[in-house]
Amino acid sequence: MSPQLRGDDPRPVLVGGGSGRLGRLVVAGLLAQGVRVRVLSRQSTLAAHLAQAGVELSQGELAEPGTLQRALSGVRAAFLLSPISPDLALHQGHFVQAARLAGVPRLVKLSGSAWTLSPPGRTWSGDAHRQVEQTLADSGLPHAVLRPNAWAQVVLAPLAAALRAGEVLGGGFGPAQVSYIDIRDIADVAVHTLLSPGPLPAAPLELTGPEALSHAELAQRLSALAGRPIRWQATTTTTTPAPENPSYLQQVHAQFHHWISTGVAAPVTDTVAQTLGRPARRLDGPGGFLRELLVN
Repeated sequence: MSPQLRGDDPRPVLVGGGSGRLGRLVVAGLLAQGVRVRVLSRQSTLAAHLAQAGVELSQGELAEPGTLQRALSGVRAAFLLSPISPDLALHQGHFVQAARLAGVPRLVKLSGSAWTLSPPGRTWSGDAHRQVEQTLADSGLPHAVLRPNAWAQVVLAPLAAALRAGEVLGGGFGPAQVSYIDIRDIADVAVHTLLSPGPLPAAPLELTGPEALSHAELAQRLSALAGRPIRWQATTTTTTPAPENPSYLQQVHAQFHHWISTGVAAPVTDTVAQTLGRPARRLDGPGGFLRELLVN
């Protein structure tokens, strides 16, 4: 166990969203440190695999504040994560209020990418996350905020189908570069921040990968790894017509695509390295996401 982390506290860490993609990694990271883990689950049957791993399940949901108090009772720390939705600010506000009433000693919130939050009005999800961050600041709870950039395993997932179909990658964000972050680094920073005995960071932690790459550069990296030509072709026309009545999530994703295409997601930080004492994972490094794409 890392000497920087404390796994000897008998109280559990509550993970909200513990059955999702990132939440599962956070849970696994906490268990690896010998920590008791409690997961807030809407339906216990959906998280049965977590129970088999020794995780405590507390049935409840963010939309129902009365179900949160028991989940937060007696925890050493709590991780706040929930999907993008029109009710994100309301639901996460319920969690913050319940955590305050329960006297949670440490709360870590997974927020949006820095460029989604500032300036105000740029994206709907960013405005919601900013509201929750302000609610946290007003609550007086000891807390930390994580602002990860574009998640490689989410944003670049469509590349898998393109690689299976041939040697040409389409889509992307034009020539814009993006400092994609490996989701495993987000989870590692979350675990560290939840367990570190040191003071919580006062400013939000802006998390990125170690470099920014365009889709053309991603194709070059994939070519080198695969040992065969793989190229990127800019998409000049939209092959799928926009829906007449797009959902909230579709509109948010359209906002993301627009702004990423302007280059706002290109800045690189060294926050992962400073927090974990090791470099952020490279997409084409050992065990990197691009290598996984070629295997899968």
